[in-house]
Amino acid sequence: MGLVNNVLADNLASHSNTEVVFNSLESFQVNCFSTSDGAVLLEPDPEFTVDKIINLAASDNPEERISALSHLAEKRQIDAGVIQKILQAAILDKDSNVRGQAVYAIAKQGCEDLPLVLEQAMQDSELSVRLMAVASLGTDDKRIALLEQAKEDEEEAIRDLAAMKLEALSATN
Repeated sequence: MGLVNNVLADNLASHSNTEVVFNSLESFQVNCFSTSDGAVLLEPDPEFTVDKIINLAASDNPEERISALSHLAEKRQIDAGVIQKILQAAILDKDSNVRGQAVYAIAKQGCEDLPLVLEQAMQDSELSVRLMAVASLGTDDKRIALLEQAKEDEEEAIRDLAAMKLEALSATN
């Protein structure tokens, strides 16, 4: 699998001709070696082997990269080093939909640096990335502060989602 990982690392960073105005996650280093949140890992999907997920993640097609990230979000039994490499490359992707799905996968994986990832993702110039960040925010004090911040976003969809999440939180308290 070493060769596959090297190919993955070499191919993942240069996937799209889409120009990004501002990728707030561009210099971010994902730390996702910890899955100690007690979540039950799903059995491997026989149709989506680790090699297939690696190949999808290294594809030139953004939809295939998104598919790989969707499978990572399911917390399947996959080597943490592979997850790390795929998520790191995806968070740097030029395609905003891939970056948004990477934010979601990082949130679902319960990566150690999730609060920092979400905070950085909320600064992205692309609506899809910011929406996924706001949608992934939890209920601790830091994340509630980020929801409050999101209510000031330039896009109405972000403001509405943040307000809806804050309202739901206040209704449960």
